[in-house]
Amino acid sequence: SSSSSSSSPKAASAEAEETSSASKEKWAREEAAREQYNATMKAAMSNPYEYQPEIGLYYTEITPGMLVGTQIKSPEDVDRLVDFEGMTSVINMQQDKDVEYWGVDLKPVIQRCKERGVQYIRVPAVDFSGDSLRGVSAKAAAALEYCMRGDFETSDGQDGSDAGPPPPGTCYCHCTAGLGRSPGAVIAWMYWFGDFSRLDDAYDFLTFKRPCGPKKEAIRAATWDLLGRPMENGEPWRPSHDNNDDNNSQEDPTPPPNAGVELTEEEKQVIRDAIFKKYPVSSIMAGQPPRAWNVFFDWLRGR
Repeated sequence: SSSSSSSSPKAASAEAEETSSASKEKWAREEAAREQYNATMKAAMSNPYEYQPEIGLYYTEITPGMLVGTQIKSPEDVDRLVDFEGMTSVINMQQDKDVEYWGVDLKPVIQRCKERGVQYIRVPAVDFSGDSLRGVSAKAAAALEYCMRGDFETSDGQDGSDAGPPPPGTCYCHCTAGLGRSPGAVIAWMYWFGDFSRLDDAYDFLTFKRPCGPKKEAIRAATWDLLGRPMENGEPWRPSHDNNDDNNSQEDPTPPPNAGVELTEEEKQVIRDAIFKKYPVSSIMAGQPPRAWNVFFDWLRGR
């Protein structure tokens, strides 16, 4: 027994040392990833903003019920957003490679969203790419509008719920750092669906609340695209970057000066009609995780 008792502290010490070493290695990997990511962002975005993953979730309420923030990395992040912000939907604009870069496992995140009655939607875009933001803004804006309305399809039975869609709630839109793709998409949504008649006003409104530097020219170009800018052969607009393909080298034409910088109500309606026609609810929801709205309503009744 004396031998057993004398070796136990040594074993505990060795285990503690091993745990400490693993923690240090993990911290070193995360620090290297952060430094590389921020260096790339500064070079590509030409702004001083940085992602600080060590502080965890960092988000901002832009308009009532619309949050923009950093990536959701764990089920605990989901719980925090539901419990403290009343989150009812998530729009994730990361590509798979972004998630893998940060070592995030989305499966438990999506599962917790389902358990908490949160609709999880992915609208991936290429990080640091104005062309990709230009092409995906319309789809992202459609998803944001549907989320804010609570305008989802009724349950497909996969989750055993027939409660139907929830009332409008709180949407959390994120990319990796919440500094480029997701604020860019929310600016586009505010410009096209909100009360802003000038792009500069929508851009300044968001970036005042959440200092960041999304590519304004991409939103202006997307606005011009949606207004039905003609192609050389007279055919209707077909976006060349309406996907998340890193290798898409095709370039869309540059909008004329001042095109898309200001919108009349009639032009806003043209844009909305074009978005709803191209991206109905069914197209946004295709392939997304099933919901569990019965859980959502239990939570809502218990507030």
